[in-house]
Amino acid sequence: MSNNCLVTSKLEKPSTINRQIANVLYIEDYQSIASVLDARKLTDKVFIHNANFIADYDYNGYKITWSWYSDIFQFCINYLEIKELIQAIDTLDIQHLNIGNISPQYRRVIEIYFFDKEITFQQTTNKTLIFIKEILFNFTMLLFSMISIIFLALRKKKRVGTYTGDFVYKNTKSDYRLNRLYEKYKENSINYVEFIRETTINNFFVNIYKRKRFAIYYTSIIYFVNLLTKKTIYRKKPIDFFQSILYRYHQNNSVFIRSIPLIEKILKITKINKFVLISFSSRSAHLAMASKSLNIETIGIMHGLQQKDYAVYEFMESYNERKKIGCDIYGVWSNHYLGYFQKYSKILNPNEIFYSGLLRPIENCDSKILFNKISSKKIKVLLISEPLISVIEIIPYLQCLLKHHDIEVAIKIRPMIKDIYYEDMLIKFPEINNLKVFDGKIEDVGRDFDVFIGSNSTAVIEASLFGKISILLNTKKFGDYFEMNSLISGHSLLIKDPENLYQNIVERVNNEDTLETVKKIRTKFFGENKDGAQWVVEQL
Repeated sequence: MSNNCLVTSKLEKPSTINRQIANVLYIEDYQSIASVLDARKLTDKVFIHNANFIADYDYNGYKITWSWYSDIFQFCINYLEIKELIQAIDTLDIQHLNIGNISPQYRRVIEIYFFDKEITFQQTTNKTLIFIKEILFNFTMLLFSMISIIFLALRKKKRVGTYTGDFVYKNTKSDYRLNRLYEKYKENSINYVEFIRETTINNFFVNIYKRKRFAIYYTSIIYFVNLLTKKTIYRKKPIDFFQSILYRYHQNNSVFIRSIPLIEKILKITKINKFVLISFSSRSAHLAMASKSLNIETIGIMHGLQQKDYAVYEFMESYNERKKIGCDIYGVWSNHYLGYFQKYSKILNPNEIFYSGLLRPIENCDSKILFNKISSKKIKVLLISEPLISVIEIIPYLQCLLKHHDIEVAIKIRPMIKDIYYEDMLIKFPEINNLKVFDGKIEDVGRDFDVFIGSNSTAVIEASLFGKISILLNTKKFGDYFEMNSLISGHSLLIKDPENLYQNIVERVNNEDTLETVKKIRTKFFGENKDGAQWVVEQL
């Protein structure tokens, strides 16, 4: 039996690998694509397995450990991606593990799974320098937040708290997803203050200048609470993998409980009387708990096509606590989603879920519009960028499609940020260089195409809002994500074989008048394209 093992990457320089280590495993040889369904089921097992740990952390009746549900879900995805590697290490029956140059999320999986073994990590970064940069940046955000709090406190106005990321898209002065809501705030003279999650140094300074208004970077507060909270471990040692996963959140829970009273004070000082959280997640949990403790009503609304096996933070199917941690009032896009959330979401009160409409209703959208092919010569297809998907799964579909001269393909990339999907596609499939690329609003770009294709993106389904055909591609990660196989009896709207994609597109285009898939998809997912931003304002 060898007593040690090295796990590293093929990108590691051979000269840095210790030749005295008998077992060297390269992570690239064992990686695979994980199913979100499998990850969600595993996440539920983790929480069911740790009922006692969950019960130990209570804030005014709320079991705060559930706040990390989406984090655990992502951990489970990472675990499933390297499960074969974990099994390979297990078969070696070693006592000491050396972890080399691999991604941090996979390092964490290995560390937690092998909690009872000696593990040595290769130092790849200057931790001291990183710490100095972190503390200086968080102090800067905290200072700006304190100035904002003082200014807001001096003005005797009640305000709506609004949770957001640190985005300013072109001329909107906000995250483009919230632009319609901000317009409604202005129309109705609603005073608001943004509570902004973590950001980058560049975004912080640039966006302060662009917004030209005070805001609160609340994660900087949590950062310093964490810095000043004594590091401890849970009173019990884990005896298995499931316990090892959740017991690591002991410190997070301790910081959480210390942070909430500070957030509560800020809400009082800034005169917050309602809070638009959009959704509950680990990133908004501190704001949610503070609001609930002060009886400040929290309002949420769908911000994408949220399915229970990926948008797990809105559902938490294993949640069984008396007090609901989700938003007090929640808006959904259609009658379908009204029933869907009432059935599957365990963190929302079923009686407080309403048919609100879309946070960003599609402008100039005629609910009666029918499919009309753009050109008689070619079928124009728009591939939607999906950063959550491995491009390796999409390339076979694209290869088959590009063989046909009566198909014209373009790609829609994401605005505001660097599109990692497109960047990766350029590396692994250089032929994409020949395709036109668009980064504008989907309602502007999409009108010039016949068909939208993708795996899990809301934008693929949004095609129906302006009379376009949606084609869903089967991937190992998402499968039949939108449950499209059941939409039309006897006719699958999910493509499982790349070789069938072209023929399916042609059939859908030629037979849409009979199939009416555009109408059926539009009705199911979007209802009447109602103005959800107006609904939010009505709640305020």
